[in-house]
Amino acid sequence: MPLKGFKLQLADSMHEGLLVFKVLPRKNGKPICPKCGKKGPVYDTQPSRTWRHLAGFGVHVLIEYAPRRVKCRHCHCATVEQMPWNQGKCHLTKPLQYQTAKWARELSWGQVAELFEVDWTQVENAVESAVEYGLEHRDTDNVKLIGIDEISRRKGHKYLTQVYEIDKERRRLLWSGEDNSKATLREFFDSWGDKRNSCITGVCCDLWGPYIEVIQEKIPQAVLVLDKFHAVGLLNRAVDDVRREEAAELREKGETLLKKTRFIWLKNPENLTIKQQIKLHQLEAKSLKTHRAYVIKKSFQTIWDYADPETAEYALDAWFLWATHSQLNPIQKAAWTIYVNKKHLLNYYKVKINNSVVEGLNNKAKVIMRRAYGFHSVKICKLALMHCMGKLDLPKP
Repeated sequence: MPLKGFKLQLADSMHEGLLVFKVLPRKNGKPICPKCGKKGPVYDTQPSRTWRHLAGFGVHVLIEYAPRRVKCRHCHCATVEQMPWNQGKCHLTKPLQYQTAKWARELSWGQVAELFEVDWTQVENAVESAVEYGLEHRDTDNVKLIGIDEISRRKGHKYLTQVYEIDKERRRLLWSGEDNSKATLREFFDSWGDKRNSCITGVCCDLWGPYIEVIQEKIPQAVLVLDKFHAVGLLNRAVDDVRREEAAELREKGETLLKKTRFIWLKNPENLTIKQQIKLHQLEAKSLKTHRAYVIKKSFQTIWDYADPETAEYALDAWFLWATHSQLNPIQKAAWTIYVNKKHLLNYYKVKINNSVVEGLNNKAKVIMRRAYGFHSVKICKLALMHCMGKLDLPKP
């Protein structure tokens, strides 16, 4: 830790595992303005403060200093001088801040506080300083492909909107916002700015209407790709609704054919167990509405195996005609939702992106939130996610 312009002297020898060093300014040394980095005359001197430094051999180290205020002629203000061992308002020195922030990416903040024997709020301050530094120095000029999705923050329909960069070479969290509304996503694009918005060439999201509207409004030049896996999820829910309705009808007749078969219809065939495969084979001969819905869903998944968009569009039109004439109300509703968004679904052939990367990043985000047993504050939650998933550089100790 360089101390140019200052000198260090031992203020108190080791007493009960504590070592205190006093920092003094060198004679005729002028304080440096933290805003412009230029030297200026001393305005006044403030009361002494202390900072925790890295401990060694079980000995806690404190640094004591009375900060000066510099009267800066360039900024036309009096402000506390720049101190080489201090970053922001944290009462930890830079080396200790660096280690605290580094370990906060691997452990819960409570464990980090216990490991370094500091207060939880000091860990928060260290992480906040690290994120501020990382955001200030990150490169965002060449972001072309983004993925947008929502994750549940806690019970009671509390959501976060997550915006990720999903380029093959760089996958990271770009922004996180409270709620899953239009206003939330608009906030991202407004903060991102027109210059960076114009660089986005492709965006992938689910079938959530508010997101689609804002994307078309803010980045009309980008190719909007609606995620095919979310469309399959929509059909899965429709199949399950058909199963529920038919199971209720069969129960009235005293039959239990569909009892404990939910996951047979929701899984892909290759993921079924031997027992489930046998059961499915037995049910196929029963002319069930649920089986008909299952076949329609399975047929939709094969559309994306075609190599060219023209054939895929023809297959999707044929599938839509079949689904809407199936006389299965949940399937018909899902088919109309998919067909209305046909253009954006087929954009997959223009830009080969989907939300599989986003879902993987969402799972990582959930692990980070679960590791802390849930963050009660939205601010702290977003801070932790950006710190762990933003691929930000840490300030040098």
